[in-house]
Amino acid sequence: MPQGPPADPVRHTRRGLLLGALSVTATISLAACGIRLEDDAPAVPGVPVRHPVPGEDFLLSLRHHTSQLADKAAALRGAATGLPARLAVLHRRQAAVLEAELLRLGVPRAVLDHAAPAGGAMTAATSGATETTARSTTTTTSSRGATATASATAGSGGPTPPTPPASAPPGLAAAEVLDLGPGAMSSLATVSSTARPLVGSLLAQRAAAAALLGEPYPWPDQTWKEPSLAASFLDSTRAAVYAFEVVAAQSLDGAQGTLAKGTLRDLQSRALVQETLAGASAGPPALAYPLPFPVTTPGQARRLAVSAVTQLRAAVAGDLGSAGSDAGPLGAVVQWLADTEVLASRWGVALAPFPGLR
Repeated sequence: MPQGPPADPVRHTRRGLLLGALSVTATISLAACGIRLEDDAPAVPGVPVRHPVPGEDFLLSLRHHTSQLADKAAALRGAATGLPARLAVLHRRQAAVLEAELLRLGVPRAVLDHAAPAGGAMTAATSGATETTARSTTTTTSSRGATATASATAGSGGPTPPTPPASAPPGLAAAEVLDLGPGAMSSLATVSSTARPLVGSLLAQRAAAAALLGEPYPWPDQTWKEPSLAASFLDSTRAAVYAFEVVAAQSLDGAQGTLAKGTLRDLQSRALVQETLAGASAGPPALAYPLPFPVTTPGQARRLAVSAVTQLRAAVAGDLGSAGSDAGPLGAVVQWLADTEVLASRWGVALAPFPGLR
């Protein structure tokens, strides 16, 4: 058969070649952008390098350890209303909120998915766990009974440590405080000011959990560069002191009266510490503070106690946002928030994943 005429060779126009080159360049650029989501990727000319957000390693470590704590508490398989089971729920919520916060701050999903535990969590902190546990156990043993309150939180105005459970979960209290090591408050100070209250509240929950498990964290003494800052924290403490003076006066002798008097002593001690720190900046207390309702019976006194510790918890959590980036005041406010969470729990207030915030 006769062959048809040969097909014309494909002719590439100059415009087509240019469009093809631009397409390849765009593809390479997009791929490069994807590559730069990884911190250890090689530098690509023309593509901006991602810089970690403030305190990123600390936050990633905290998120990782929070997930580990949830698993550890859940593995104890206690009663659903028991403290370990409740802590497991809190820690799962904390991990989810921390993940959302990291994404909001600009940490790429790829970094979250591949993040390994940094030095501050279960791994590196384990080396100090034995010492922390030993100090906590010593503190707990020496502070059983109302007369030894000050030894557990010297100079802090913290609450009397609760009596340890008959069978405290092994290792859970020590694991709770691993994020409260010597550099924790310095790391907290590096976190973005918008995220600092959230993270500080979580650290306070850690300390409260350890105290409720019978091993209160032995807080170090805090150094304040600007003692006058303490004056701004005084009003909420003094209002709580006044409320518990009323609670104690209207509570009958017995469990409620004992709890009311103990709470009052703890808050008076905290007010004294804050007044000492504030120095001349501390004005005199008001003669009276407004109460949410009349209190003339023990039942009304209990309602006032719950209202007062709940309001104080929210006020102290708010102070995390005004404590600045000085590790000393930050550490003190985290401690006061943890102590307030313990007091609130004694009065029947439900534990919160982020005390005072949500």
